[in-house]
Amino acid sequence: MAHVAAVLPGYATVRHGSDVLHLAPRSVRDLIYSGRLPSLRIGRLHFLRVTDLELERRRRLGLQLPHRQPRVPRARTSEPSTRPRVERGHVDPTRRRERAAERAAERAALVNEWAERHHLDAPDVPFAVTVASVPIACAICARTLKPGARILQPAQAATSLCLTCGRRVLLDWSDRRRQEAAAARRLAQTLGANAAPPPAARIAPLAPLQPSEEAAMTPPSRP
Repeated sequence: MAHVAAVLPGYATVRHGSDVLHLAPRSVRDLIYSGRLPSLRIGRLHFLRVTDLELERRRRLGLQLPHRQPRVPRARTSEPSTRPRVERGHVDPTRRRERAAERAAERAALVNEWAERHHLDAPDVPFAVTVASVPIACAICARTLKPGARILQPAQAATSLCLTCGRRVLLDWSDRRRQEAAAARRLAQTLGANAAPPPAARIAPLAPLQPSEEAAMTPPSRP
């Protein structure tokens, strides 16, 4: 199978450079890796600039290197600019920081007022810890609780849970709220972006436990 050699105008391959410098291709690559010979890398191939190759050849033979012409700086025109100049008044940095702090305080006060009006200042946990007055069975593990035992009662269901099952239900409920808080934080971060608004996040209600989940959460029976 014939290999197709890439050709770039003004550049030479490593093999051609080895012929010019009378070196092995590996030695030319060592010059490239050491930074002595600049190269243009495309994929796994290195291409050498013809001018850099000629400089290296002259340097190795001890010949005189060509003198580079000094760069002539561009002359600046003395004509005045026709762009209209906007005069801006001087603003004291201290006063600017004070104004920014005042606006931030006003915005925080408005947010706190709105949160108090919508009862967002206090956390709402839909569970309550009470004391059983009569013998009652746990709704998950079906263990009988004696009178005077502490139980957990959900606000939306007329059931009672023992402390072990109630602790697991509270942890599951807190994990769901943590996911909702993360989704709300991501939504708040995208409000100031110029991209299209993301779809509204749906907060799924706390689903009741399935029989399989109840069986998995049931503690092992004591001997």
